[in-house]
Amino acid sequence: MNNYFDLWKLLAGLGLFLFSMNHLEVALKQLAGRRFRRFLRYSIDNPIRSAAGGIVATAIVQSSSLVSLIVLAFVGADLIPLVNAIGIVLGSNLGTTFTGWIVATLGFKLDLTTLIYPLVAVSGLGYVLLKGHWKSLSQLILSFAFLLMGLDFMKSSVGALTEHVDINVLSNYPLIVYLLVGVVFTAIIQSSSAMMMLTLSALYAGIIPLPAAVALVIGADLGTTSTVLLGSLQGAVAKRQLAIAHVLFNLTITTLAFIALFPLLELIKLLTINDPLYSLVAFHSLFNLLGLAIFLPLINQFSHFLQHWIKEDEQHIERFIHNVPENVTDAALIAVEKESRHLLNLVIRLNLRFLRISPKTAGVADSEFHLPKALASASKLDHYIAIKKLEGEIVSYALKIKPDDSDEKFDKGKNDEITQKIDCLLNAVRSAVYSAKSLKNIDEDLKSFYVIDNETVSKYFYELKEPVHSIYTSIFSLLGKAQDSDFIDEELSSLKEKSQDFHHEFASKLYKRMSGIHLASLDLSTLLNVNKEIQTSEKALIKALECILTVTSADKT
Repeated sequence: MNNYFDLWKLLAGLGLFLFSMNHLEVALKQLAGRRFRRFLRYSIDNPIRSAAGGIVATAIVQSSSLVSLIVLAFVGADLIPLVNAIGIVLGSNLGTTFTGWIVATLGFKLDLTTLIYPLVAVSGLGYVLLKGHWKSLSQLILSFAFLLMGLDFMKSSVGALTEHVDINVLSNYPLIVYLLVGVVFTAIIQSSSAMMMLTLSALYAGIIPLPAAVALVIGADLGTTSTVLLGSLQGAVAKRQLAIAHVLFNLTITTLAFIALFPLLELIKLLTINDPLYSLVAFHSLFNLLGLAIFLPLINQFSHFLQHWIKEDEQHIERFIHNVPENVTDAALIAVEKESRHLLNLVIRLNLRFLRISPKTAGVADSEFHLPKALASASKLDHYIAIKKLEGEIVSYALKIKPDDSDEKFDKGKNDEITQKIDCLLNAVRSAVYSAKSLKNIDEDLKSFYVIDNETVSKYFYELKEPVHSIYTSIFSLLGKAQDSDFIDEELSSLKEKSQDFHHEFASKLYKRMSGIHLASLDLSTLLNVNKEIQTSEKALIKALECILTVTSADKT
């Protein structure tokens, strides 16, 4: 019966540990919130600084999965280049080893179990009675108390098992078996920290020797990659590249660590670390540090290799929103803004096709906004339908974005700010699609001007088309211009006047010359209608551009 209850106590301890780690992550996310994401976002100047940011961030929040989630979101929103994202993820591998030091020191070297009841009492009452920042702080302390309780359960239950287990039987297994157990068990429970705690408990109780414990921890480092790998199989290319980087890094360093297991343990002895628990966590930190030292000098080549090996599937036309979870608010808003710019570019390209204007002469062909392969050979109608579909995806995605309530000071004003940005971007998307619709409606009329056997009509059509070319060049130039330019408002205002004045003068010219030119009433009506629809299209396009630039300028301030 004792074995039965010891087993349940062990499982209860494991459950409490996993539960507390999850709630620690939630509490730290709420407390750190925007500041934490801002720290990650701006720790990207170079790979070395990115790795340092990953180490510090993971050591603080004690969750490499939380760091990886945020980094994936920023990569998807094109805020962090792949090479620096890899640096953060590799640094988080070393940062997560701090969990082992905390557990080994607090859980095994200091007797803190007497503090569990006071911690649970104070933090539990605080969690129920308090609000905002204090509620999150209470959750953090309560989670830490449960972590200590889970550790105490596991330590005592594993210690009891030593009376019923022949330790010599376990020592007969080769180290590769322990490594595989570490891989499989960590992949199942999805927590290398829990595996570290179990291993420390077994080592503390004398159930397994230090080399076997080291092999388990090495396997745990490889097993923890299963989450991000499985989650990225159907994801965007940025996720797959980052996931493969994580797997290759861990596979390389765990292989090297296993091969050099005994030499590294001897090195730790030379550092005068003789306690088995400290030796284990020191080994864990040491082989991750050595792995980081090996990979960092090669990180640029590593990134280029992944980008050439795993390429974007451009059968879909969205570029950003499918890469970023809606619950990472900052990155999601930027993804919507960038996707709206992308849609505006697709509309400009479609409008140029309707108007028979070469993208090269309008400055579009060699820009940062490339045309997806899915649209490279599409008909104009399919191009338009694809844009309509993208509009729906942007709207659906944007409506799922929720304000970030992790920072109490930002709660009140942030909600309105986010709502205003989303409304502005959705207005931009609707206006852009309406611009394309206006030209789609006159596509047959535009075609007729190229085959009509009437010099006068052709002359007036080309007179209409020439300034339109200039307007589109200006629109696209503004779309790619630095968003903090002091002259954008003036340029937008000038562009509106230019479009309005030209089309008004063109219509007035036609009306004035009606009696003096030989035009059939149908041709005249067609020219006037085409002029009106082109003006309507330009007006909607400029409105879309103005909305996008307004949101981007607000982000810069």
